[in-house]
Amino acid sequence: MENSTQLLRRQAQLLAGRRALVVEANDPELATLPAEQLYLHADDYTVGAHQWAPLPTLPDDVDLVILPLPKAAERLELLLRALAGAVDVALEVWLVGPAKGGIRGGVTRLSRFADEVTLVDSARHCKLYRAMLRPGPALALEDVASWVKVGDLEVVSYPGVFSHGRLDEGTALLLDALAEGLPRGKVLDMGCGGGALSATLAHGGCHVTATDVSATAVAATTATLERNHLQGKVVGGDLYEGVAGRYQAVITNPPFHDGRDRTTSITRRLIEKAPAHLEGDGVLWMVANRELPYVQWLDGAFKHVQVMRETNRFRVYRAMR
Repeated sequence: MENSTQLLRRQAQLLAGRRALVVEANDPELATLPAEQLYLHADDYTVGAHQWAPLPTLPDDVDLVILPLPKAAERLELLLRALAGAVDVALEVWLVGPAKGGIRGGVTRLSRFADEVTLVDSARHCKLYRAMLRPGPALALEDVASWVKVGDLEVVSYPGVFSHGRLDEGTALLLDALAEGLPRGKVLDMGCGGGALSATLAHGGCHVTATDVSATAVAATTATLERNHLQGKVVGGDLYEGVAGRYQAVITNPPFHDGRDRTTSITRRLIEKAPAHLEGDGVLWMVANRELPYVQWLDGAFKHVQVMRETNRFRVYRAMR
Protein backbone atom coordinates (compact mmCIF):
# COMPACT_ATOMS: atom_id res chain seq x y z
CA MET A 1 0.00 0.00 0.00
CA GLU A 2 1.38 3.40 -0.97
CA ASN A 3 1.96 5.99 1.73
CA SER A 4 -0.56 8.36 0.19
CA THR A 5 -3.20 5.61 0.29
CA GLN A 6 -2.47 5.04 3.98
CA LEU A 7 -2.95 8.76 4.58
CA LEU A 8 -6.34 8.61 2.84
CA ARG A 9 -7.38 5.59 4.89
CA ARG A 10 -6.86 7.70 8.03
CA GLN A 11 -9.76 9.89 6.89
CA ALA A 12 -12.52 7.38 7.75
CA GLN A 13 -14.55 9.99 9.58
CA LEU A 14 -14.41 12.42 6.65
CA LEU A 15 -15.21 9.67 4.14
CA ALA A 16 -18.22 8.33 6.03
CA GLY A 17 -21.35 8.77 3.93
CA ARG A 18 -19.39 10.16 0.96
CA ARG A 19 -19.77 9.06 -2.66
CA ALA A 20 -16.30 9.41 -4.09
CA LEU A 21 -14.57 9.06 -7.43
CA VAL A 22 -10.87 8.22 -7.23
CA VAL A 23 -9.10 9.49 -10.35
CA GLU A 24 -5.92 7.74 -11.54
CA ALA A 25 -6.43 5.03 -8.91
CA ASN A 26 -3.13 3.34 -9.73
CA ASP A 27 -2.67 1.81 -6.27
CA PRO A 28 -5.05 -1.20 -6.06
CA GLU A 29 -5.44 -0.58 -2.32
CA LEU A 30 -7.36 2.60 -3.08
CA ALA A 31 -10.35 0.29 -3.66
CA THR A 32 -10.46 -0.23 0.12
CA LEU A 33 -11.10 3.40 1.07
CA PRO A 34 -13.97 3.59 3.60
CA ALA A 35 -16.43 5.70 1.58
CA GLU A 36 -20.13 4.86 1.32
CA GLN A 37 -19.78 4.56 -2.46
CA LEU A 38 -16.49 4.37 -4.30
CA TYR A 39 -15.86 4.67 -8.04
CA LEU A 40 -12.41 4.05 -9.49
CA HIS A 41 -10.90 5.54 -12.65
CA ALA A 42 -7.53 4.39 -13.98
CA ASP A 43 -5.35 5.12 -16.98
CA ASP A 44 -3.29 2.00 -16.17
CA TYR A 45 -4.76 -1.17 -17.67
CA THR A 46 -3.33 -3.33 -14.87
CA VAL A 47 -5.50 -1.64 -12.23
CA GLY A 48 -8.99 -2.98 -11.64
CA ALA A 49 -11.30 0.02 -12.07
CA HIS A 50 -14.83 0.96 -13.04
CA GLN A 51 -13.41 3.22 -15.75
CA TRP A 52 -10.31 2.56 -17.87
CA ALA A 53 -10.04 5.70 -19.96
CA PRO A 54 -7.76 8.68 -20.72
CA LEU A 55 -10.11 11.01 -18.82
CA PRO A 56 -12.55 10.22 -16.01
CA THR A 57 -16.33 10.34 -16.30
CA LEU A 58 -18.04 11.90 -13.29
CA PRO A 59 -20.94 9.75 -11.98
CA ASP A 60 -24.09 11.76 -11.21
CA ASP A 61 -24.12 10.95 -7.48
CA VAL A 62 -20.48 11.80 -6.72
CA ASP A 63 -19.90 14.46 -4.06
CA LEU A 64 -16.13 14.05 -3.73
CA VAL A 65 -13.23 13.56 -6.14
CA ILE A 66 -10.00 12.09 -4.76
CA LEU A 67 -6.94 12.75 -6.91
CA PRO A 68 -3.60 11.08 -6.09
CA LEU A 69 -0.86 13.31 -7.48
CA PRO A 70 0.15 12.13 -11.00
CA LYS A 71 3.83 11.85 -11.86
CA ALA A 72 3.56 14.42 -14.67
CA ALA A 73 2.46 17.96 -13.77
CA GLU A 74 0.89 18.34 -17.22
CA ARG A 75 -1.25 15.28 -16.50
CA LEU A 76 -2.53 16.85 -13.27
CA GLU A 77 -3.48 20.02 -15.13
CA LEU A 78 -5.34 18.00 -17.77
CA LEU A 79 -7.29 16.05 -15.15
CA LEU A 80 -8.25 19.21 -13.26
CA ARG A 81 -9.42 20.87 -16.48
CA ALA A 82 -11.45 17.81 -17.45
CA LEU A 83 -13.07 17.53 -14.01
CA ALA A 84 -13.86 21.25 -13.89
CA GLY A 85 -15.52 20.93 -17.29
CA ALA A 86 -17.73 18.12 -15.99
CA VAL A 87 -19.33 20.00 -13.07
CA ASP A 88 -22.09 22.62 -12.96
CA VAL A 89 -21.56 23.57 -9.32
CA ALA A 90 -18.48 23.58 -7.10
CA LEU A 91 -17.34 20.07 -6.14
CA GLU A 92 -15.08 19.01 -3.29
CA VAL A 93 -11.76 17.61 -4.44
CA TRP A 94 -8.88 16.10 -2.46
CA LEU A 95 -5.30 16.15 -3.72
CA VAL A 96 -2.86 13.77 -2.03
CA GLY A 97 0.78 13.06 -2.70
CA PRO A 98 4.34 12.80 -1.36
CA ALA A 99 5.69 15.86 0.38
CA LYS A 100 8.91 15.68 -1.66
CA GLY A 101 7.26 14.40 -4.82
CA GLY A 102 5.77 17.57 -6.26
CA ILE A 103 2.77 18.14 -4.02
CA ARG A 104 3.68 21.81 -3.57
CA GLY A 105 3.53 22.39 -7.32
CA GLY A 106 0.37 20.31 -7.44
CA VAL A 107 -1.29 22.59 -4.89
CA THR A 108 -0.29 25.60 -7.01
CA ARG A 109 -2.02 24.05 -10.01
CA LEU A 110 -5.03 23.05 -7.93
CA SER A 111 -5.40 26.68 -6.82
CA ARG A 112 -5.89 27.73 -10.45
CA PHE A 113 -9.05 25.62 -10.67
CA ALA A 114 -10.34 25.57 -7.08
CA ASP A 115 -11.12 27.75 -4.07
CA GLU A 116 -10.63 27.19 -0.34
CA VAL A 117 -7.47 25.10 -0.70
CA THR A 118 -6.55 23.86 2.78
CA LEU A 119 -4.24 21.28 4.29
CA VAL A 120 -6.28 18.45 5.84
CA ASP A 121 -3.63 16.03 7.09
CA SER A 122 0.05 15.15 6.85
CA ALA A 123 1.65 11.78 7.61
CA ARG A 124 4.08 9.20 6.21
CA HIS A 125 5.86 11.92 4.22
CA CYS A 126 2.61 12.74 2.38
CA LYS A 127 0.14 15.62 2.46
CA LEU A 128 -3.60 15.77 1.83
CA TYR A 129 -5.29 18.96 0.65
CA ARG A 130 -8.99 19.78 0.28
CA ALA A 131 -10.49 22.35 -2.11
CA MET A 132 -13.69 23.27 -3.93
CA LEU A 133 -13.34 22.77 -7.68
CA ARG A 134 -14.94 25.52 -9.76
CA PRO A 135 -17.00 24.70 -12.89
CA GLY A 136 -15.11 25.31 -16.12
CA PRO A 137 -15.48 24.86 -19.88
CA ALA A 138 -16.03 21.34 -21.19
CA LEU A 139 -12.85 19.62 -22.33
CA ALA A 140 -12.18 16.74 -24.73
CA LEU A 141 -8.86 14.95 -25.11
CA GLU A 142 -8.55 16.28 -28.66
CA ASP A 143 -8.56 19.83 -27.29
CA VAL A 144 -5.13 19.32 -25.70
CA ALA A 145 -3.45 17.43 -28.55
CA SER A 146 -0.14 18.51 -30.01
CA TRP A 147 1.64 17.09 -33.04
CA VAL A 148 5.23 15.96 -33.51
CA LYS A 149 6.76 15.72 -36.96
CA VAL A 150 8.48 12.40 -37.63
CA GLY A 151 9.66 12.46 -41.21
CA ASP A 152 6.56 12.90 -43.36
CA LEU A 153 4.28 11.79 -40.53
CA GLU A 154 2.52 13.66 -37.72
CA VAL A 155 2.44 11.92 -34.33
CA VAL A 156 -0.37 12.91 -31.96
CA SER A 157 0.73 13.65 -28.41
CA TYR A 158 -1.42 14.03 -25.29
CA PRO A 159 -0.33 15.25 -21.83
CA GLY A 160 0.85 12.35 -19.71
CA VAL A 161 1.97 10.17 -22.60
CA PHE A 162 5.69 9.39 -22.66
CA SER A 163 7.77 12.13 -24.30
CA HIS A 164 4.79 14.46 -24.66
CA GLY A 165 5.29 17.07 -27.37
CA ARG A 166 8.61 15.77 -28.68
CA LEU A 167 10.36 12.78 -30.22
CA ASP A 168 12.57 11.34 -27.50
CA GLU A 169 16.21 10.57 -28.21
CA GLY A 170 15.87 6.81 -27.77
CA THR A 171 12.98 6.46 -30.22
CA ALA A 172 14.82 8.66 -32.74
CA LEU A 173 17.85 6.36 -32.52
CA LEU A 174 15.68 3.27 -32.97
CA LEU A 175 13.96 4.81 -36.00
CA ASP A 176 17.37 5.61 -37.47
CA ALA A 177 18.42 1.96 -37.09
CA LEU A 178 15.17 0.68 -38.58
CA ALA A 179 15.52 3.00 -41.58
CA GLU A 180 18.16 0.68 -43.05
CA GLY A 181 15.55 -2.03 -43.47
CA LEU A 182 12.10 -2.10 -41.94
CA PRO A 183 10.76 -5.51 -40.88
CA ARG A 184 8.12 -7.10 -43.08
CA GLY A 185 4.86 -8.78 -42.26
CA LYS A 186 3.24 -8.69 -38.82
CA VAL A 187 4.95 -6.37 -36.35
CA LEU A 188 4.14 -5.68 -32.69
CA ASP A 189 4.88 -2.23 -31.25
CA MET A 190 5.17 -2.90 -27.52
CA GLY A 191 4.55 0.18 -25.37
CA CYS A 192 3.36 2.29 -28.29
CA GLY A 193 3.10 5.66 -26.52
CA GLY A 194 2.12 8.31 -29.04
CA GLY A 195 2.57 5.98 -31.99
CA ALA A 196 5.78 7.22 -33.64
CA LEU A 197 7.03 3.67 -34.21
CA SER A 198 3.61 2.31 -35.17
CA ALA A 199 3.03 5.02 -37.76
CA THR A 200 6.51 4.59 -39.27
CA LEU A 201 6.08 0.83 -39.50
CA ALA A 202 2.59 1.07 -40.97
CA HIS A 203 3.77 3.70 -43.46
CA GLY A 204 6.50 1.27 -44.50
CA GLY A 205 3.98 -1.48 -45.27
CA CYS A 206 4.02 -3.49 -42.05
CA HIS A 207 0.87 -5.01 -40.56
CA VAL A 208 1.05 -3.29 -37.19
CA THR A 209 -0.40 -4.25 -33.84
CA ALA A 210 0.31 -1.69 -31.12
CA THR A 211 -0.23 -2.10 -27.39
CA ASP A 212 0.27 -0.05 -24.25
CA VAL A 213 -0.71 -0.24 -20.59
CA SER A 214 -1.96 3.37 -20.71
CA ALA A 215 -5.42 4.23 -22.00
CA THR A 216 -4.13 7.68 -23.00
CA ALA A 217 -1.32 6.12 -25.03
CA VAL A 218 -3.79 3.79 -26.76
CA ALA A 219 -5.89 6.84 -27.66
CA ALA A 220 -2.82 8.73 -28.90
CA THR A 221 -1.57 5.92 -31.16
CA THR A 222 -5.08 5.39 -32.53
CA ALA A 223 -5.30 9.11 -33.33
CA THR A 224 -1.82 9.07 -34.91
CA LEU A 225 -2.74 6.26 -37.29
CA GLU A 226 -6.01 7.96 -38.20
CA ARG A 227 -4.35 11.34 -38.75
CA ASN A 228 -1.88 9.81 -41.21
CA HIS A 229 -4.51 7.60 -42.91
CA LEU A 230 -2.73 4.42 -41.85
CA GLN A 231 -4.04 1.02 -40.83
CA GLY A 232 -3.20 -0.78 -37.60
CA LYS A 233 -4.68 -2.48 -34.56
CA VAL A 234 -4.26 -0.73 -31.20
CA VAL A 235 -5.07 -2.53 -27.94
CA GLY A 236 -4.63 -1.92 -24.23
CA GLY A 237 -2.92 -4.47 -22.03
CA ASP A 238 -0.04 -5.39 -19.77
CA LEU A 239 2.78 -6.34 -22.14
CA TYR A 240 1.52 -9.26 -24.28
CA GLU A 241 -1.99 -9.34 -22.82
CA GLY A 242 -4.52 -8.59 -25.54
CA VAL A 243 -2.29 -9.70 -28.43
CA ALA A 244 -2.43 -13.08 -30.11
CA GLY A 245 -0.42 -15.04 -32.64
CA ARG A 246 3.22 -14.67 -33.64
CA TYR A 247 4.99 -11.72 -35.18
CA GLN A 248 7.90 -11.19 -37.51
CA ALA A 249 9.20 -8.51 -35.19
CA VAL A 250 8.57 -6.99 -31.77
CA ILE A 251 9.76 -3.40 -31.60
CA THR A 252 9.95 -1.46 -28.36
CA ASN A 253 11.25 1.49 -26.42
CA PRO A 254 10.35 0.02 -23.02
CA PRO A 255 9.72 1.99 -19.83
CA PHE A 256 12.07 1.90 -16.87
CA HIS A 257 9.66 3.62 -14.50
CA ASP A 258 6.50 2.24 -12.91
CA GLY A 259 4.71 5.32 -11.68
CA ARG A 260 7.34 7.18 -9.65
CA ASP A 261 9.54 4.12 -9.09
CA ARG A 262 12.42 3.10 -11.31
CA THR A 263 12.23 -0.53 -12.35
CA THR A 264 13.72 -3.00 -14.83
CA SER A 265 11.25 -5.80 -14.09
CA ILE A 266 8.83 -4.73 -16.84
CA THR A 267 11.49 -4.93 -19.53
CA ARG A 268 12.82 -8.20 -18.16
CA ARG A 269 9.38 -9.79 -18.57
CA LEU A 270 9.08 -8.24 -22.04
CA ILE A 271 12.40 -9.79 -23.12
CA GLU A 272 11.85 -13.21 -21.58
CA LYS A 273 8.38 -13.62 -23.10
CA ALA A 274 9.24 -12.20 -26.53
CA PRO A 275 10.44 -15.45 -28.20
CA ALA A 276 7.05 -17.08 -27.59
CA HIS A 277 5.42 -14.31 -29.62
CA LEU A 278 7.89 -14.34 -32.53
CA GLU A 279 8.05 -16.44 -35.69
CA GLY A 280 10.96 -18.83 -36.04
CA ASP A 281 13.07 -16.17 -37.74
CA GLY A 282 11.55 -13.30 -35.81
CA VAL A 283 13.53 -10.49 -34.19
CA LEU A 284 13.24 -8.16 -31.24
CA TRP A 285 14.31 -4.56 -31.81
CA MET A 286 14.78 -2.62 -28.59
CA VAL A 287 16.27 0.71 -27.55
CA ALA A 288 17.27 1.29 -23.94
CA ASN A 289 19.52 3.38 -21.72
CA ARG A 290 22.94 1.80 -22.09
CA GLU A 291 23.45 1.71 -18.31
CA LEU A 292 20.59 -0.76 -17.80
CA PRO A 293 21.44 -4.49 -17.48
CA TYR A 294 19.48 -5.82 -20.44
CA VAL A 295 22.25 -7.61 -22.34
CA GLN A 296 22.32 -10.57 -19.95
CA TRP A 297 18.55 -11.06 -20.29
CA LEU A 298 18.69 -10.72 -24.08
CA ASP A 299 21.51 -13.28 -24.23
CA GLY A 300 19.46 -15.64 -22.08
CA ALA A 301 16.35 -15.41 -24.27
CA PHE A 302 17.83 -15.16 -27.78
CA LYS A 303 20.52 -16.98 -29.78
CA HIS A 304 22.10 -13.90 -31.30
CA VAL A 305 22.16 -10.30 -30.03
CA GLN A 306 23.66 -7.32 -31.84
CA VAL A 307 24.12 -3.67 -30.90
CA MET A 308 22.92 -1.83 -34.02
CA ARG A 309 23.30 1.77 -32.82
CA GLU A 310 24.93 3.35 -29.80
CA THR A 311 25.34 6.79 -28.26
CA ASN A 312 26.67 7.88 -24.90
CA ARG A 313 23.12 7.36 -23.51
CA PHE A 314 21.32 4.70 -25.57
CA ARG A 315 21.79 1.39 -27.35
CA VAL A 316 19.65 -0.21 -30.03
CA TYR A 317 19.61 -4.01 -29.78
CA ARG A 318 18.58 -6.51 -32.43
CA ALA A 319 17.95 -9.97 -30.98
CA MET A 320 17.21 -13.03 -33.13
CA ARG A 321 15.67 -16.34 -32.08
